[in-house]
Amino acid sequence: MKNAKKNAVSKPTGDAPSFEQAIQRLEAIVAEMESAGLPLDDLLKKYEEGTRLVRFCSAKLNEAEKKIELLTKKADGSVELTPFEAGDAETDDEKEERLL
Repeated sequence: MKNAKKNAVSKPTGDAPSFEQAIQRLEAIVAEMESAGLPLDDLLKKYEEGTRLVRFCSAKLNEAEKKIELLTKKADGSVELTPFEAGDAETDDEKEERLL
């Protein structure tokens, strides 16, 4: 059973798909599911794959949002980009301290 379990998106190079690739795959899945020609088992597999892709895209969007939030204004009015490390979560208190 080599193909017993497939990943949400094929990874020919072993890298995760880009956000855009994941969105394109999601659009294809929705189109397939809306065609109403899929057997229930296939429909459930597509739903599971779509759910994984939605989680992946959501995580990418959250990461992008955090990067944007790291743009801060300095006292002189200029904007400074503070490096963002994936997985770092800054609390509201830490943001407030950094702005002071």
